Amino acid sequence: MTNKRIAIIGGGFAGLTAAYELGKLGYQTCLFERMPELGGLAGTFPLEGTRLERGYHHWFTSDTHIVAQMEELGLGDRVQWIASKTGWFEQGKIWNMVTPTDLLRLGTLPFVDRVRLGLVVAYLTYLQASKKNLAKYEKITAADWWRQYGGRNAWDKVWSPMFRGKFGAEAENIPMEWHWYKIVLRIGSRRGVAKEELGYPRGSFQVLIDALADAIRKQGGKIFLDAPVKRVVVENGTAVGLEFADNAAAQMAQRELAGELSYARFDQVICTAPSFAALKIVDALPAAYVAKMTAAKYMAAVLVILKLKQSLSPMYWLNIADRSIPFVATIEQTNFLPRELYNGKRIVYVSNYLDPASPYFQMSRAELFAAYLPHLQKINPQFSADWVEEMWHFKEAAAQPIVPLNYSAQIPEYRTPIRNLYLANTTQIYPEDRGTNYSVRLGQEIARLADADTRHGGWGE
Repeated sequence: MTNKRIAIIGGGFAGLTAAYELGKLGYQTCLFERMPELGGLAGTFPLEGTRLERGYHHWFTSDTHIVAQMEELGLGDRVQWIASKTGWFEQGKIWNMVTPTDLLRLGTLPFVDRVRLGLVVAYLTYLQASKKNLAKYEKITAADWWRQYGGRNAWDKVWSPMFRGKFGAEAENIPMEWHWYKIVLRIGSRRGVAKEELGYPRGSFQVLIDALADAIRKQGGKIFLDAPVKRVVVENGTAVGLEFADNAAAQMAQRELAGELSYARFDQVICTAPSFAALKIVDALPAAYVAKMTAAKYMAAVLVILKLKQSLSPMYWLNIADRSIPFVATIEQTNFLPRELYNGKRIVYVSNYLDPASPYFQMSRAELFAAYLPHLQKINPQFSADWVEEMWHFKEAAAQPIVPLNYSAQIPEYRTPIRNLYLANTTQIYPEDRGTNYSVRLGQEIARLADADTRHGGWGE
């Protein structure tokens, strides 16, 4: 055990993994989470005797980092791969969207355009999957690329409605890099041409969250919940410690770790908070680095989770292409996992990405359901409010980073200009999109970097 003490701000998968990896190397770790529970965007809540993620989560077959972590923690038997059902809702109809044949049957698009779309998707998936092709896709927007190579109908009738639903006013500005990698990962998660398999841990993501927390504590690490950080203390250009918020749990952490001092001293600080939150607690960063931190914007997410007496649709993942509907997808968990796990109830997420200024982000649970009800009835005309036995409502302001063109040159470095202060958040996951697998990878990378700086006695020299 080294005498070096490292603070980790944020208890999502990046923070948990960083603490776990550093604990394996003998560091004294202290993790601070502002919420009462760990897990970040993959955190769970109790439902029907089990746990369910506040935001829907699964793995693709390419998600090797988190699966390997499960194995390492003795949870390999909890990993399961399940065939998924994906659909497309438009013109009042649910279309299957799993196989190439399903695409050819998509009646909302002229047949010639369907064939062209299928060929272009196959080209992206099988001939362009290498990251060596990143440069060509980060220089052009998805809108311009699809209009040029896939045809105007492919963009206007297929992708544009989805981009407008997910990115709102930014839909026309999203780099093709984002969509290219989404297609590579999604199609790449198929076992053969006609079958998509997605992963999910038996017992929910909570089993991995608990295993990481237990391992951190066994290593001698400390975890403080409901303990927001007020300020990263910087002296002579070096991060030297943390001040905590005024609530009871945070002040208890301060007394335990700081004693009579005004702040708790640390040798290194790793911040996994979203960039806008990090900037509130670090006030000494130079303008050039702040510009990198703010190059990527965030879309917010609103989730309404319904416990139903009957099924809403036959699909696990139903993309909503009809933009008269004010949400982007329904994810029916019990069309993916057996409903017996939830005492026979049907569990459905109603997912919406939006700007935090949107009225939907400000609505209460009851207001959202009232706004969504007539649109849920478009998906299933038999749907009734009487089907709903219980509902939950969660929202997150930093759900989806939106990166600009040529983002590879604008990603904020892990080592900030403040010595011994590291940044590790979803804006640095690139070209892949954010997800638990890449948060695990991020935590591993930042732990290796912090260890290397300690061992070499430098700051990237």
